[in-house]
Amino acid sequence: MPTYTERVQTVLTKKQYDQLREVAEYEQRPLSVMIREAIVAQYLAKIETDARHEALANLLALDAPIADWPQIEAEIEQGALDG
Repeated sequence: MPTYTERVQTVLTKKQYDQLREVAEYEQRPLSVMIREAIVAQYLAKIETDARHEALANLLALDAPIADWPQIEAEIEQGALDG
């Protein structure tokens, strides 16, 4: 479980706060958890997805030779036996 060390403060309208509180009570979840999850879903998930796409593009750009699975599996097994 991550360690939360940074604090963010925001100001909501009474209506916004009351509505969020109702949802939190209905779902029996802390309001702070709901807000963190909303931040991840709305803003941070795209950053993670973009990083994964970039990593994949970098791997594909290597243009490394690719064998069929049985050959790759045999090479992995041989490497484990030799190592």
